[in-house]
Amino acid sequence: MDFLPVSVWYGPERSRAPMVAKIHDVKKVREDIIQIKELGFNSIRFWYDWLAGEPKPNEWDFETIETLLSITDELGLKALVQVYTDSAPSWVATEYPDSLFVDRSGLKIETQASPGVCSDHPFVKRHISQFLENLAKVVSRHPSFHAWDIWSEPHIVQWSWIDYMKDPWFCYCENTQKKFKEWLKNKYKDIEKLNEAWYRKHRNWDEVVPPRYTSLSTFSDLLDWISFNIEKIAQDLEWKVKTIKNVDKQHIVSSHAAISSVYSLPGIGYGSSDDWKLAEKVDVWGTSFYPKHTGSWMPLKPHHMGVALDATRSSADSRNKHFLIGELQTGLGVTGLDFGVPVTEEDLERWAWLAISRKAKGLNYYAWFQMSVGFEVSGFGLTEPDGSINEKAKAAGTVSKIVTEHMNEFLESEPFPAQAAIIYSIDSYKMIAALRGRNADIIRQDMFGMYKAMMKENINVDFIHIDDLLEKDLKKYKIIFAPFLIALSDECGKVIKDYVENGGTFVADGRGPWVNEKGELALKIPGSGLDEVFGCVEISTSNIKEPMNLKSDALDITATDYLCFFEPSSANVLLSYNDKAVVLENSFGSGKAYIIGTVIGKAYEHTNYEGNIEFLSKIAKEAGVVSPFNLEVNEVCKDDIETRLSTFSNGYFCFIFNHGKKGAEVKLSFKNEDFGSVKKITDLKSKQDVHFSHKNQTTSLSLALDVQETKVLLIEK
Repeated sequence: MDFLPVSVWYGPERSRAPMVAKIHDVKKVREDIIQIKELGFNSIRFWYDWLAGEPKPNEWDFETIETLLSITDELGLKALVQVYTDSAPSWVATEYPDSLFVDRSGLKIETQASPGVCSDHPFVKRHISQFLENLAKVVSRHPSFHAWDIWSEPHIVQWSWIDYMKDPWFCYCENTQKKFKEWLKNKYKDIEKLNEAWYRKHRNWDEVVPPRYTSLSTFSDLLDWISFNIEKIAQDLEWKVKTIKNVDKQHIVSSHAAISSVYSLPGIGYGSSDDWKLAEKVDVWGTSFYPKHTGSWMPLKPHHMGVALDATRSSADSRNKHFLIGELQTGLGVTGLDFGVPVTEEDLERWAWLAISRKAKGLNYYAWFQMSVGFEVSGFGLTEPDGSINEKAKAAGTVSKIVTEHMNEFLESEPFPAQAAIIYSIDSYKMIAALRGRNADIIRQDMFGMYKAMMKENINVDFIHIDDLLEKDLKKYKIIFAPFLIALSDECGKVIKDYVENGGTFVADGRGPWVNEKGELALKIPGSGLDEVFGCVEISTSNIKEPMNLKSDALDITATDYLCFFEPSSANVLLSYNDKAVVLENSFGSGKAYIIGTVIGKAYEHTNYEGNIEFLSKIAKEAGVVSPFNLEVNEVCKDDIETRLSTFSNGYFCFIFNHGKKGAEVKLSFKNEDFGSVKKITDLKSKQDVHFSHKNQTTSLSLALDVQETKVLLIEK
């Protein structure tokens, strides 16, 4: 990768993605693009959709994208193109009525441009392939063209909120059902093996229908349906990538999620997927990043942002792929009559550098104009409603100028290796869906609390997909957290056992593991052989409706959601309630394992009780986790300062974020034996030298940060 794009999404005539407008005033469009370049953006992002590209069957219209790319060719500005196949031409539903999406109730969804039609229909798939091939022929010949994003926020159904349906699941059309049967045949081979797993008496494969609800009989059918949909989305992405690459073998092909998959339940509803599976299929994998959107689950707090970014970065890293931000929020989050928190120029700087500090190799601000129509009308937008420039636009342009000036260093830079990891158990997410859970809130918030404990100690964190445990080198992590790990295979249990036995520290909470990956109850809880690792077995568990404070000589925490009680065999009891063990520590081999009978991370999120974070931090320190630098902050601002370091061959980048509402005094120091001798430190925004001192083989510097200010320092060795 030899270029780090910092772009803004731009649609002519104020069209919004995924809508494509005819250009009536080429001069005005050219002036807009010149303005974008003059602000400092090193690239621009256009989009094109199937509806515009094939207005009639086998008739093609690429006039708008040709005009836009001709302008960037002339101006020498790199261009990226976002592709939408989710908005279908109207004739498709007429020609192929059996291509409409079908809900689990059997209701067909008429397309209103979006959500389009189901690409499992063979003729629909052929038309989409032809659209992609013809678009690639047009776009790839332009010298300014840099890269594709082939699918924005992959889901089964997109861009529509079907309010008249309660809890819709997709897609149950005949073509998808046929595809599901083929998937089942490949998995089970024999109808009797399927019957045994599903508790059915099918006479043949024709009688098989996909599940539409949870039953008391078995989880197997629903878990298969969820797994099928996860794999289907990955296969659809792979098809689109290959189709583009059949024509254009030169340019990068990327895609980006709506938000990291650790935030949502996979495979049902509108069809979220698995970032780790999708990252395999593209050259570059990324995420949308909207910290101030309207959803309650949006990553507004600093450690929430960290989870969203590091989880996506980890999914890309695990497949040796680069990581980017496909959409970076620019303006007010709007969904209908709901409005988010106002976005400032400080936000635009901070969010960009938060991403780059976590190895992002591309930023794409969404969007130049505010949304002119649709459910998000008046939302987002870097400029004022009339298109005039404001401080936000200037701030984003400044980020691009800095990145462009030091591009080689930013391209090479890597965060310091993570000493801690958080497990992403997609099996647990599947089980929540099968147990009629409506969202991933309990795991997501549990992750937040665990991540917060490490962030407070300035420790980098990786996320590990549960499927990667069998191949991942776990020895590099001094501590691994397992939030609400209710489902675990025996194979993964053995890996965890080996990790602890060989000196690792493992921390699990909630009721887990409770079942295996098939949803079958463990003979002992914790299951998958971890009763030996934790040195205890569960004797009972119960829900708790209100937070509870639990104290002992060793521990002071709050509990929410569940209290689980254990009978120790070899474990040391750290905390009991009514004379029953709740939190235990066990030495196993050369390592240690902790089991916590409540969701300790989520309890922190719910109560902000510092005892929960302090306990997790204490465990990490005892495991040998140490920050690569020392940070001193005036007490009133201590929790508002985030510092991150990235390294490249000739030095380091230091990113210091003031997330708070007060100015802060910061002192940073690090040992020369770890970093090498420092020659020069520069504030990249002000371009001023930063004073530093050497004493006792330690380099130190002091800085003052204004409210919400971000500092990006270049440290030269």
